[in-house]
Amino acid sequence: MTSPNANLSSGCSQSTHSSGTTTPNVAVGVGHSQRSRVSTGFSSQQSTLVGTGPPHKNGALQAAVLKFKNKLPPQQLVGFKDVTYDDLRDQIMKIQNDQEHNMKIMNLSRIQSCLEAMHQFGKVIEVFLNISDVIAFVWGPMKFLLLTASNFADSFEILLDAYEQIGEQLPLLQEYEALFWDNPYMVEVLELMYMDILDFHQHALKFFSGKQWRRFFQCRANISQYQRYKEDMKTLQDKTQELIAKEDAKNLSAVKEWLAVGSQPQLDHKGYQEIRKEYPGTGHWINKHEQVQEWLDTAVVPPTCVLWLNAIPGAGKTILASNIVEECKSRTEFKTAYFYCHHEDQTANTSVAVLKALVDQLLDEYPDLFLPPCHSKQASSGEPILRTFPLALSILEYICATVPRLFLVIDGIDECEQNDRKLLLDSLIKIASEADNDEPGRLRLLVVSQEYPDIRKALNSSSVARVRPNIVSLSETDNEGDIKVYVREWVDKITEKHGPFDEDGKQYLRNLTVSRAKGMFLYAKLVMENFYKQPTRELLINAIQKRNFPAGLKEALLGWMICWKRQLTWKEIQVALSIDVENNSIEWDGRRLRTHIHDICGSLVKVNGERVSLVHSTAKQYITECIEDIHRPSVECELATLCLEYLVFPCFDDDVDKQNLREWMIEGHFAFQDYAVAKWFYHLNAFVETGRDLLEGEKAAPGLLSEISSAMVMFLTRYNDEEDDFYEDIVDECRSKCEAFRDQDFYEDLVALQSHIYKVQTKGFNARHKISIDKLEKALMRNRELLESLPPKLSAEEYARFCQFYDGVRRFKCTRITCLYFSEGFKEAKSRKRHVNIHDRPFQCEVPDCLGANGFANSKDLEKHTRAFHPDISDLAERFNAITTKKTKTDHTCTICGKSFTRKQIMVDHIRSHRGERPHECEECGKAFTRKNDKTRHAKIHAR
Repeated sequence: MTSPNANLSSGCSQSTHSSGTTTPNVAVGVGHSQRSRVSTGFSSQQSTLVGTGPPHKNGALQAAVLKFKNKLPPQQLVGFKDVTYDDLRDQIMKIQNDQEHNMKIMNLSRIQSCLEAMHQFGKVIEVFLNISDVIAFVWGPMKFLLLTASNFADSFEILLDAYEQIGEQLPLLQEYEALFWDNPYMVEVLELMYMDILDFHQHALKFFSGKQWRRFFQCRANISQYQRYKEDMKTLQDKTQELIAKEDAKNLSAVKEWLAVGSQPQLDHKGYQEIRKEYPGTGHWINKHEQVQEWLDTAVVPPTCVLWLNAIPGAGKTILASNIVEECKSRTEFKTAYFYCHHEDQTANTSVAVLKALVDQLLDEYPDLFLPPCHSKQASSGEPILRTFPLALSILEYICATVPRLFLVIDGIDECEQNDRKLLLDSLIKIASEADNDEPGRLRLLVVSQEYPDIRKALNSSSVARVRPNIVSLSETDNEGDIKVYVREWVDKITEKHGPFDEDGKQYLRNLTVSRAKGMFLYAKLVMENFYKQPTRELLINAIQKRNFPAGLKEALLGWMICWKRQLTWKEIQVALSIDVENNSIEWDGRRLRTHIHDICGSLVKVNGERVSLVHSTAKQYITECIEDIHRPSVECELATLCLEYLVFPCFDDDVDKQNLREWMIEGHFAFQDYAVAKWFYHLNAFVETGRDLLEGEKAAPGLLSEISSAMVMFLTRYNDEEDDFYEDIVDECRSKCEAFRDQDFYEDLVALQSHIYKVQTKGFNARHKISIDKLEKALMRNRELLESLPPKLSAEEYARFCQFYDGVRRFKCTRITCLYFSEGFKEAKSRKRHVNIHDRPFQCEVPDCLGANGFANSKDLEKHTRAFHPDISDLAERFNAITTKKTKTDHTCTICGKSFTRKQIMVDHIRSHRGERPHECEECGKAFTRKNDKTRHAKIHAR
């Protein structure tokens, strides 16, 4: 038998099973095989502060200790009171050495788990029960009992078995000391545990000190004492597990709120799955493509871990990507994370949003593994919502380095801003390169987009050949089979609705659609659904020949959709159509649409919740190029006019009767205010920019110009005053900008409004968040206060009318016009206040376009940010100002802040500080630096 000396002599720093195996540190729980746990971030400092625990009345405990002492013989009382943990370990070593010498060795290593658990138990009760001298009455009896029983093999075996069972049931409490800190119930459990141990030792001492102890000990220890002890330990174990689960759920909720991803990627994928189910024979060919198949094959290492799938707009790339994602998910030995970029929501297409979505999905896959580090990052970030790219990247890098096998799929990356997608692609290529260097083929990246030169350049940026992408460029013929299947089914639907066509007619319609589509699946979809929705056979025949949509309401709505500055809700669209400018009212009953927008615009639009948008970015291109009745400059003029006319309604007056205001609210007069207040100047700018096209290419231009002229006069009459004098300090640049309208009678009014807009935009970043006209801001705040407070006081009939125009649930909105929640809103004022507090961080970074533009809660966070991202302007830089020297030529300029440098490498390091990159890592402690010199200087600390 192997001597247990090796185990006991090494101390009790590890938890060991009776078999002698060490419990891994990543296990979760408090049982025999699951003691330790990934650190939850709780401080262990409390465990060293004897007597500093929370105040607790422990009268029962003191009484139990006194009772225990009183029953001890004088020699035992004196012998026990000064025994320490080290004394006990020395005695065990002596017993073991004696047994080894006498060739009667027993496996003492099995009680090591009991010793470790008892040792940690002693430290915890010193803190939380405010006692420091009674733990000796654990070590003393143990020493006495082991020494006494060691001379009798059977009894010693029984005693060792007893302590082994105690070790199995008693958790390593220092791992969970945070659970005891503010929990009286758990502190009482500590008392009960200690009193049980005293009780056990009291009975054990009685029997071992008596003449018949060997005969009675086994029965008493095994049947009575251990049964009760097991029950107590089971209660503690269950309660501990419950508290751990609650703590994990709380931490997970905090991390999820910090990531702020939601379930959009999963909902997107589910939606694309539903589309594919309608045509089950389509899309599967992409998985059989040689290069895709090579990339998907988990049994072999692919030639490259990166795949780029590109095609023309509208070719159905997203549906193909969802097909590949589904195939990836079927390879169970790999995990899959994915993201679909949306053309209509640029705020969701940022590099940070993509990284967060990938982290969120992988956190769901491995909550036990990744929750502790993610929660640690969240707690120390100082950000209510993760917005910092370097931080998001560091989390994803850690996860990707840990997950054994991983597919990453990013669809529609061309929808991101060019600079942002370069940053994202560079980072993903770096992650793929590091993973491939660690183990070829364990991480595989798929990027789906249009064929853009900057994307090609970014994907080929790696110097490692195995990370340069295989490129799958889809041609017009690749998805022709899918388009034919789709068109064939729709032609059958069309003939079923409108009456039969002969086979030649069907073939003509199918062939013409497929040939005109030129690989654009979306084109075929739009054309087929439009034909199907024609109300009569005659109009269908006419549409087939003209290949065009009929003019009318559809054009007006589609024109709005390609020009509006954010997505409108269906209620907002209805109110906009119902605005009666002449009577300053909302003619809801007479002008609202009785047909849903889906029935009017068909497959060109989609409704996500309440918001209406075009089905695809290609639809915008299709509408602009193919529908002759939509003239974009005219639409911009109409929308600018609509906003200006609406903002002079009586509900925006200074002095308004409260009863009138209440009636106007119920009639829907406030329903368009969020959009008009936040976007009127965007439409006016667009009108000015497209003015020349409007004047030169549109027959209706005189009428449109007359209407916008009247609207500007009314708007200026209402809001021009001493506080907001639009005609003061006219900007010459704005005169040049409005040059196309110099001959119009509204030229001076237009220049005045443009100057106002220009001056606001040049005031700085913060000025853009605010409503630039004081009167308008006061009116909006007053109206919103009424919308927030009045609904609970309305009658059932009034509330039903209210809900026709407004969201009855999310009434509490942000005050910043640039924020999504300016129109989206919150369910309660408390949530809105929490959100606004994020905006109102007083400590701002002064570097233009910095990631810290949202500000910081305190000066320390700002200082920390400045040192990390802008060390050249931090207080550290000021301490080491050099003497004035002759300026040298600065040929290298930072593209972010405009600062110039004499050498290219200095500029490169400076740009890295903007991005938060720290490539130079200390070999001793792992701390990273932007500049190599900083790392070298830091290394000297270790040398000293």
